[in-house]
Amino acid sequence: MENTALAHHIQVCYPQALTKLIYRYKNIVVAEDLLHEAVVKALINWQENIPENSVAWLVTVASNHFIDQARREKRFVGNEINDEKVQEIDLSEQALLDSYKDDLLRLIFTCCHPALNIQTQMLLTLKHVLGMSVAEIANALVQKDKTIEQRLTRAKSKITQANIPYQIPTLQEWPERIDAVLKVIYLYFNEGYFTSRDQKLVDGQVCQSAIKLTRILHSCIRDNAEVIGLLALLLHQNARLPARVDDKNNLVLLAEQNRKLWRQSDIHEANILVEKSLLLGGGTPYAIQSAIAALHNNANSSEQTDWQQIYALYLKLLNWQNSPVIELNAEIARAQFTSTSEAITRIEKLAGKLITYRHFYSALAALYLQENNFSKAKLHYVNALRFTKNDVETRFISQQIEFCQK
Repeated sequence: MENTALAHHIQVCYPQALTKLIYRYKNIVVAEDLLHEAVVKALINWQENIPENSVAWLVTVASNHFIDQARREKRFVGNEINDEKVQEIDLSEQALLDSYKDDLLRLIFTCCHPALNIQTQMLLTLKHVLGMSVAEIANALVQKDKTIEQRLTRAKSKITQANIPYQIPTLQEWPERIDAVLKVIYLYFNEGYFTSRDQKLVDGQVCQSAIKLTRILHSCIRDNAEVIGLLALLLHQNARLPARVDDKNNLVLLAEQNRKLWRQSDIHEANILVEKSLLLGGGTPYAIQSAIAALHNNANSSEQTDWQQIYALYLKLLNWQNSPVIELNAEIARAQFTSTSEAITRIEKLAGKLITYRHFYSALAALYLQENNFSKAKLHYVNALRFTKNDVETRFISQQIEFCQK
């Protein structure tokens, strides 16, 4: 089996295996360490043949490692845990299937406990619920790998020290946690939509996993504008996946995509959800973003897109979230129906806030190309290349640099 496919399979199994180990040993640090040992063995033993019940395999191997270590040391150093006190769990395929939803929700809400700050909640959920690597998290949050590692270590210690319970909160407690949950799912989807690893631009399986998690939340909270808005947004973006790369694995910009390849079933469902989220919330952040995506997806071409309305929606979004990335997107939209040179001037003022954001440089480069300023366009593409990890995007930017040099 290819290493990429194997890694993804383990990533899918990881959260439920972790939930079972946390339940058994009542300690997230112990559970993660044990699961790490099992994953190392899985990467070796699953190359030729993946077990039918992969979650059970990981939990069993992890538990055996715990027993072996406890017997060697006579006790589990630093934790009041021994193999005689652990909880027994049913690892049959049917039991795992029946508990899947509750396991994920329990882990999500443990990581998004209000005793932790929002950044810590995000890091824990991205790592433990969604199985993202440190490098992927660093890319999603535009931070250094070492910084993420240090913060994860502190976060796990905080959970242990605060004795945060491993349980699904009552529905009355959901509102104070739901914002963090939605944000990490959104970041997870983005990692699939514009992956930072391997030699492909998108990972459809990651996108589908994020959509599945959002549907689980929607089944629990039926009339939440943000949950519905996020689901609509992800479906609208997911609809474009088949057109984001061509048959030679080259990146295709939104304006140049073959819209006949877009998944119409996703668009139709998303359109209904966008309307519902706007009616319920009167324009909350994810509802606004889903409305922007809808304007793109329902236009027959880039030229026929209602850019003025998109710009107006971005301004409305800025009232909720004062973000330089949103400012950048607003100016890109405004550039479509006003002066390109004025847009460049406004975007360049964001440089200090977006110094490591590759899309800032690529957006500027594209605008300079429209102005036929090839030297400035090349300069910004070179800067974008410095912060690009994905091979497909790297190839696209390199081609743009070559074009500017002709």
